[in-house]
Amino acid sequence: MAKVEEAWWKTKIIKWSKNKLLMRGYRIEELMGNIGYGELVYLLITGDLPYPEIARLMGAILVAGADHGVLAPSVAASRMAATCGIPLNCCIATGVNLLGDIHGGASEQLMKLLYELEEKSRVHNIPPVRVIEEACQEFKREKRFIPGFGHPVHDDDPRVRRLFSLVEWAKGKGRVTGIYVEMTKMMAETLRELYSKSIPINVDGACAAVQCEMKLPWECAKGIFSLSRAAGLAAEALEEFLSGSRLKGPIPPRHWETELIYQGPEERDLPQGVKKNQGKGHA
Repeated sequence: MAKVEEAWWKTKIIKWSKNKLLMRGYRIEELMGNIGYGELVYLLITGDLPYPEIARLMGAILVAGADHGVLAPSVAASRMAATCGIPLNCCIATGVNLLGDIHGGASEQLMKLLYELEEKSRVHNIPPVRVIEEACQEFKREKRFIPGFGHPVHDDDPRVRRLFSLVEWAKGKGRVTGIYVEMTKMMAETLRELYSKSIPINVDGACAAVQCEMKLPWECAKGIFSLSRAAGLAAEALEEFLSGSRLKGPIPPRHWETELIYQGPEERDLPQGVKKNQGKGHA
């Protein structure tokens, strides 16, 4: 009896055949015009269409991270790429490729931490505030950055307030518990006491808490942020394209001597033993 060859690729996401395309079992032509982009992202990741409250939360996250101007390295890089004449899709990819653990990774890191702390609290019957205090003390002791807290511009980020208000609304509808938002707020208060100053929740921290409320896997956070930021990068790079600017560097030429501070050795000659004979070289 001939051996049946195992499928090379296995997926539960897309099924296609002639003139038919199913996304998680739904006909694509029925999804089009009936669900929004946030709902599509949720469907593709989880396999289920979200409740309206969850769809609203997902949409809010995608809007929240879309852009923050050239202060963000991903945006600056995308705009500089546009001045080099590469295609728009490559400019977007340039910016997205800067999103990693430091720029764009805080939501993933905090989601993982929140899930671990919630499990520890639940399994060992320890009040959430206690496990949070222990975690924050460990971060301080090891002099590590706290993911999802602090911002160079905002100390009361309007995006955070809006996301948390939407969670409160969804909680009232019975779609989320609100526990991860409460834990994030507890963490902010603990950090304030530990450092004797306010270290506010930033948009990455808020997005982390909201994604935990939606029970999304922490491994998807960088991907979701990339989907969000890519929209802003498309607009930023396109604007730079249409402006006609060329080869724009990180600082304007008039500031080269004041902002680019050279700290290397002064002009010098090669040592005599290194110099080759003048004129024609030897074969």
